[in-house]
Amino acid sequence: MKKYKSTDYLFASANIKGKEKYLLSHEKVEKMLESKTPEDALKVLYELNYGDGMEEVAARDFETLLQIEHAKAYDNVMSVAPQKEYFVVFRYPSDYHNVKALLKAEFMGTDATELLTETGSIPSETLADLVRNRNYLAMRPEMARGIREVIDTFGTSQDPQSVDLILDKACYADMNKTVAKLNNAFIKGYVSLLIDTTNLKSFVRARGMEKSWDFFSKIFIDGGSISERTFIAGYEEPLEQFADKLTAYGLEDVLTEGAAMLKETGRYTALEKLCDNAILDYAKDAKYIAIGIQPLVGYLVAKEYEIKTARIIMAGKLAGLSPDRIRERVRDTYV
Repeated sequence: MKKYKSTDYLFASANIKGKEKYLLSHEKVEKMLESKTPEDALKVLYELNYGDGMEEVAARDFETLLQIEHAKAYDNVMSVAPQKEYFVVFRYPSDYHNVKALLKAEFMGTDATELLTETGSIPSETLADLVRNRNYLAMRPEMARGIREVIDTFGTSQDPQSVDLILDKACYADMNKTVAKLNNAFIKGYVSLLIDTTNLKSFVRARGMEKSWDFFSKIFIDGGSISERTFIAGYEEPLEQFADKLTAYGLEDVLTEGAAMLKETGRYTALEKLCDNAILDYAKDAKYIAIGIQPLVGYLVAKEYEIKTARIIMAGKLAGLSPDRIRERVRDTYV
């Protein structure tokens, strides 16, 4: 692998920064929220070049538009990135989403086609063949290991949740293994924070379900900055007290505010939103770096959470929810 040099990204950085003006801003989010109809909300996305001139879809089919935009974001980066291998890892979650869908459909005797995404590192049709034929040798080792474990576990438990838990662990292990080879601090920090926030949400949910610490230990994901020992040591502490232990990791306020809202509403919505915002805040550091890999990473992360926000708003509009109710779940914006 060619050694990373920030100056190699002179053109790529300028190109991607030029696309930031089309990102979903706070003002555009508010415009979507206050739109009278789902159709009007969808028009805001078309104003940001969603669809690239394709025939407009019905509001109920907004997911098609989001899928196209998601794929376009990766194409934008991959078309200018001088070292494409640095960005493949961001596609892994889509690969594992597809594996989950394929295995659950197989177990339930249904068709997964409509659930598959084309934003992974492996084309969905290729991946479907690999999973169907159990062609483990053609898969990345962590993926093969995860699929084997799912098949063994589901055969005895018949629990669909085990599919998610096992493959989430496999996904992050896969990402960590790739990131270690890349040796890039910014990407490594991003993946580490993803794992930390995932573990934090699992920690709070497991306690809320009155599960024992050994249950949490089974679902804990390795590879983050916060050790399993730290979580286990604070398992019986009030969440507000445990939050003090997260200061060094920048997640103290996330848990403090999330726990307060959980106590008030009984919902995990605020914690999930705050965790996502912490990841987006990390990515925002890239806005202040003119040349390097960071602007490209920041753009990809921005699009991930932009699309999540658009999905939340459109689903809420179609369900007839009020702007304030939808706003509770809307994530921050990159710009």
